[in-house]
Amino acid sequence: MLPELEEFKRRRKLLGLTQSQIAKLSEVSQSLIAKMEKNIIDPAYGKVRKIEQALNKEEEKKKPKARAKDIHTSMIVKIEATDTIISARKMMLKHGYSQLPVFNKERVVGSITENEFLNALSEKNNYSITPSMKIGKLMEAPFPQLDENTPIEPIKSLLYYYQAVLTTRKDKIVGIISKSDVLKLVKI
Repeated sequence: MLPELEEFKRRRKLLGLTQSQIAKLSEVSQSLIAKMEKNIIDPAYGKVRKIEQALNKEEEKKKPKARAKDIHTSMIVKIEATDTIISARKMMLKHGYSQLPVFNKERVVGSITENEFLNALSEKNNYSITPSMKIGKLMEAPFPQLDENTPIEPIKSLLYYYQAVLTTRKDKIVGIISKSDVLKLVKI
């Protein structure tokens, strides 16, 4: 449903556009815009729709783009490579996470996910996992790291392949993003 005609003028002005500019963007005449805003004419539906689409496009351009820092979780639950498998599993259960970054002091050295646990417990691996086994024996490659100002789009793409993405500020890990963090962008 299209908005009331008075709404078009208000939106155009909020965007800082002249009648000529919105006319050009919507491929209608400037005089049509002027007459419409003065309520002199009742424009054809097709023309109103073109103006609406042009306004929507311009509004979308002006929206602030979400960055990694807008959705990352800054309290990073991490585990050391020298910790045991059982401590990792307990930590995952306690915090409700399916993945954890693995550190060696302040440096990221790997990752541990529920998938690694499942693989280690599979029959082909002869249930090779033991509670006292060190995380370093089971961990996978570290999660990708991106600057906290990275736009969301590449992060969403990475999350198709990785369980999480770490965010950095001046080469220091400051946050973690999982698929559930991306859901923060969904407006309900």
